[in-house]
Amino acid sequence: MQFLWKYIGDLVGKGLEWYVILEFILYSIPYLIPRALPLAVLLSTIMVFGNLGERYELVAMKSAGISLIRSMFPLIVVMTAIAGMAFYSSNVLIPKANLSWGALFYDVTNKKPALNISDGIFFKELRGFAIRVGHKHDDNQTLEDVLIYSKSGKTGITNIVIAKKGKMVVTEDERFLKLTLFDGKRYQEMIESPNYAKTYPHNTMAFEKYEMAIDMSELALKRSNPEMFKDNYDMLNLKEIDVRVDSFDVLIQQKTAFLKEYLKSYFQIPLDSNGKKYDMTGIKSDSYRDILQSSIDSFSAERVEISDDPLPNQMSSIVKRKREQRPKPKKETVTMNEVVESAIQSTRNYHRIVNNASKEIRRLQERQRRFAIQWHKKFTLAFSCLMLFFIGAPLGAIIRKGGFGTPMIISILLFILYFILQTVGEKLAREGVLMVPAGAWFASAIFTPLAIFLTQKSNSESALFNPDAYSRFVKRLFGRFKK
Repeated sequence: MQFLWKYIGDLVGKGLEWYVILEFILYSIPYLIPRALPLAVLLSTIMVFGNLGERYELVAMKSAGISLIRSMFPLIVVMTAIAGMAFYSSNVLIPKANLSWGALFYDVTNKKPALNISDGIFFKELRGFAIRVGHKHDDNQTLEDVLIYSKSGKTGITNIVIAKKGKMVVTEDERFLKLTLFDGKRYQEMIESPNYAKTYPHNTMAFEKYEMAIDMSELALKRSNPEMFKDNYDMLNLKEIDVRVDSFDVLIQQKTAFLKEYLKSYFQIPLDSNGKKYDMTGIKSDSYRDILQSSIDSFSAERVEISDDPLPNQMSSIVKRKREQRPKPKKETVTMNEVVESAIQSTRNYHRIVNNASKEIRRLQERQRRFAIQWHKKFTLAFSCLMLFFIGAPLGAIIRKGGFGTPMIISILLFILYFILQTVGEKLAREGVLMVPAGAWFASAIFTPLAIFLTQKSNSESALFNPDAYSRFVKRLFGRFKK
């Protein structure tokens, strides 16, 4: 019901057939399997073994020498088959259903509303036509006070039809709307006339009966090819996800290599006094000042003449000495402020380019992680069925409560905790805080030790949930303190 109410606005008023709506709902059912199946497994196992424990059937099995693990063996075989079906659903069934649903949803949302002409309101969903009727009778065919605007090309409205009465009929294939109008006039502009821009010629025709057909094919539901929408990770199987993940690797490497090559033009390694490039490896931070000064001097000697702007004493003496040593340059002169402004502008450009490229690379990496998480989720669904079975069966044997009461509460609480941990792990993996395998298996890694612990305690007939055992332990503990 939540799913239907979410998309009810896209279905109502489109004139969809009943089988299209049914198809829309059926395609959405496999999407619920990963959410319903683990909870169903947990609830059913707690109920079954809770009933067996409540009726002392497990006690009878154990007295006959049958351990809990051995009594669980037939259900383990069944759960293995269910886990295999879950993997098939997540790898084949759900991607195909999501793909078909996505294509159908696109077609439904882009479908124009059905033919619904109301009194006094212009109906403009038919391309090139605007239809208004003063009154439409209850038979949905008889019309009164009909006004139709039609246009062709880029010239705007060229035809106007006015009629006192009319009859509206849709063909059996719903492709055409046939209008039979009575007692009216038809106004047409003669746009093809060579003198139309000067004289605006037109003609007016009065009629007693006038028939016209309007194409309604654009109102029909047009089905798209589902392969056009195969770009979401929910619509791909394992092999297709592997291809997409590798494609993201190649794309990220290409963008990184292109960024490095593009940014080389922003860097020029300065020359030392011997005319050789500085070795930038292992340079201390204090040495960058000398390198920067040499770069400025080299720039000034080769291209420009530094003007007499006020400079710090050290830099001013160096600039004057360099100016005296070099030959007179051409008339091209710049100030030190212009050199600094040029450097600042280059730095801003560099920062902007790096920032944009890093955002794009991070976006690609996030999308890649989403695809990789979906790859792991196809296995975690099958594993969660087995894991929750080994949690539910020992719990049912320990609490010894059947029915829907206690098992329902315990199963819902455990499943909510499992779902929260799974969501947190996937979010951390998407943001790059955790590695993708760690995030995808985060909830399973926490619940698996719990399943082993409960199975061991139940097999050894531990009084884990027996309140009397805890009260006796507390009494013994306080008795020791009193002594």
